[in-house]
Amino acid sequence: MAKLSVLRRDDVAPTARYGAPREATGVAWSAALSPAGYSLWLVESELEDGATLSWRAPHGDDGIFVVQGVLDVGGRLVPADGAVIVESGVETTIAARGRTRILHGGSRDDQAPGGGRFGPPAPAGHDVHVVGPAGRFVSGSWEGVRAVWFADSTCPTCRIALFTVEAPGAKHASAHHHSQDEIIFILSGAISMGRARHGPGTSLCIPAGTRYGFVGDPGGHRFLNLRGDASMQTNDRAAPALPETALERGGSLVDGHG
Repeated sequence: MAKLSVLRRDDVAPTARYGAPREATGVAWSAALSPAGYSLWLVESELEDGATLSWRAPHGDDGIFVVQGVLDVGGRLVPADGAVIVESGVETTIAARGRTRILHGGSRDDQAPGGGRFGPPAPAGHDVHVVGPAGRFVSGSWEGVRAVWFADSTCPTCRIALFTVEAPGAKHASAHHHSQDEIIFILSGAISMGRARHGPGTSLCIPAGTRYGFVGDPGGHRFLNLRGDASMQTNDRAAPALPETALERGGSLVDGHG
């Protein structure tokens, strides 16, 4: 896949079968928001009270962002705007407490990645991490935005990156590209790429090396970003690429990791 793909929630027929390659019960509806041939997958789903999601080895790193409701991870509750990181190979089950809507994404490869700038994660000690709405790290002041990181590929036992980016006004992101495939899901507001305006419920699947820029709506925007491994960002082709971890972007550690 060599170019950006756009999938809109309203254009995808939801089903009662969970759209992700994981076991699930109590699915009210589920919609796959990434192309079949892409390296990453993303599904948006609504779960009934008591619904469960289960992981059986082998599998890669997964990230779940809670849009509405609550997830129960072994007694640890994850509210709206919080996240769960299920590291590769971990076998576990989590449950919905009340009607809960989630965004769930990961890699199509069942093995942990090994080709990124940090190499493969440690082979042992994989776990499930519960991260509250405050995130694990916060960055973005350099860019005039607020990025809340639930994982930034620096964890010793996982390589996934999952974070939200929020801009208060008409933020302009100049043309750039990344060294990793990514998925951007618009949570609120809208961004425009050329003549195309992408609003809430839109998934943008952007392969590594694809150059793009955007302009945010005057009222601001917020999106979720998913990557499978540590990425580098290239703005000016004549300048060195910039590392994309929270602390390397001028961020700070938050007490939100469990």
